[in-house]
Amino acid sequence: MPPSPLAIPARGDAMEARFVTEMTEALLPLLAIPSVAEHGREGFPYGPGPAQALGCALALCERLGFRVRNADGRYGYAEIGQGRELIGVLGHLDVVEAGTGWHYPPFVGTVDRGRLYGRGTVDDKGPTIAALFAAWDLAREYAARGETLPKRIRFLFGQTEEKGRWTDMEAYLAAEEPFSCGFTPDGDFPAIYCEKTILVVKLISPLLGSGLLEAQGGTAYNIVPDRCAVRTAGGRFEAVGRSAHGSVPWEGENAIDRCMAQLAEQGIPFAAAYRDLFGGDVYGEKLGIACASPHSGPLSLNVGTLRTEGEQILLALDIRCPETVPGEEVIRALTAAVSRRGFTVLPVHPQKGVYLDKEGPVMQALLRAYRDVTGDLREPLAIGGGTYARAMENIIAFGPHFPGTLCCEHQSDESISLEELGQLRQIYKGALRNLLEL
Repeated sequence: MPPSPLAIPARGDAMEARFVTEMTEALLPLLAIPSVAEHGREGFPYGPGPAQALGCALALCERLGFRVRNADGRYGYAEIGQGRELIGVLGHLDVVEAGTGWHYPPFVGTVDRGRLYGRGTVDDKGPTIAALFAAWDLAREYAARGETLPKRIRFLFGQTEEKGRWTDMEAYLAAEEPFSCGFTPDGDFPAIYCEKTILVVKLISPLLGSGLLEAQGGTAYNIVPDRCAVRTAGGRFEAVGRSAHGSVPWEGENAIDRCMAQLAEQGIPFAAAYRDLFGGDVYGEKLGIACASPHSGPLSLNVGTLRTEGEQILLALDIRCPETVPGEEVIRALTAAVSRRGFTVLPVHPQKGVYLDKEGPVMQALLRAYRDVTGDLREPLAIGGGTYARAMENIIAFGPHFPGTLCCEHQSDESISLEELGQLRQIYKGALRNLLEL
């Protein structure tokens, strides 16, 4: 028998246990939805999974007393409080594919030994629900004093964060008022002040003359692939790697790299070109695009997927370049390098980098909330990952990952500890209170 999804161990006092239980119960229906974004599938803007997740989240918000809006599935939000000023919380309900290697069902939600397992528990359904309940707690505190929140707090539920192009955010900004400030619970603590520019690069190469007959590797551009299988005239070749987030490819083992290394030794033309351009290189040195910033560090390169479709071979690259380097320069250098080996580069839509003032009032309001709960006085971080902080002005990536704890987003057995879930609710409550008082 698998562990019961509601077998939550007692931790701390009864109030804390109840807070964790109600968040877990709210999360279970969301975790059961395989909300992988697939633009336009079955008539939904981002596919049926994200649409179902949005409906589920908005129904929860209505039960908690929030005002909700679903703009024909293009975007959706929930709001509480009054006033002209608008504080934003940007979470996302879409997830990456499940992948392989799970010991728990990826789309169920299972509690075992103090952790909640399932795709989306930490990226980003769990933290979004923790922030939602934090706002609810704050509204109830004000109501108990006969007051209302002096500013509006709006939760904007993203549906296509993981797919690279945020058309949901574009639709929202085209029709709605911007936030004065806020955060996205989809990064690291204590907070993030700098994010690299993200370039999702898709390459095409002819199948004819490549030496390949069929290829399938990886599940998404922003995941280090843990499986790759290729068929050639000489037979079938497979490789196994270890997945990791695409922004830190050095933390994984790329199965496409391993498979191409085998085939290059056998003289397969495509594999030889791959080896010369990408093989074993997570910094872009072979492509001539290596660079670094004192804030965010070196450029990173992840070859995320390999496919054969019709008469073409398709590769998807995830490149994170320092915020100081124009993405257009990187694309020009990459295009020159790969075109010499027969690749065509499809149009690229860069996601701009982020650089924020560490001493600014919004940053300090969030840091104060984090420090009050944890006692941790670390300074804000620079990262290679991409968050909704780059979707709007004055938005800061703020948690949920605590320093020194297990980081398992985009990996098998993705999970969050129940203790951390409770801490998130406390921190986000303090953060929203501080933003209301600015």
